[in-house]
Amino acid sequence: MPIDPEKLAKLQKSNPKKVGGARVKAKKVVKEVDDVKLVETLGKLKATKVEGVEEANFFKDNGKVLHFNRVGVQAASSSNTFAFTGYPQEKDITQLIPGILPQLGAENLEALRKLAEQIQGGKAPTELNAGAEGADEDIPDLVQGEKFDDVE
Repeated sequence: MPIDPEKLAKLQKSNPKKVGGARVKAKKVVKEVDDVKLVETLGKLKATKVEGVEEANFFKDNGKVLHFNRVGVQAASSSNTFAFTGYPQEKDITQLIPGILPQLGAENLEALRKLAEQIQGGKAPTELNAGAEGADEDIPDLVQGEKFDDVE
């Protein structure tokens, strides 16, 4: 059977995912051990998916914000546990200011005032959560090497 080299070159250029009439299989996503354990633990807690959450913002003490644009939220209200999954982007609060103002409540009014003063003074924002100083005293720090599912 004669092969036309022009047609062969055209077919090779057209779709690199095809080999001999069959598509090349996509690579399987390899799940990490921590991801599997997290899913199992959330299953044990009977966590349910929370619908309608478009984005999530976590404010850090240094004035940066962990911004989840597309976020998955699972909640286990009986154990007061919430899991936020997705790919966070670390952004400066000034990049998100117009969009996050409706999300902030009256308790953050003092922090916003301090932030505005710092921006007007030409300083970098340092103390964002002035009102929430002792809010996380009972939350233990994570230690490298410890497993999250080991309960003491």
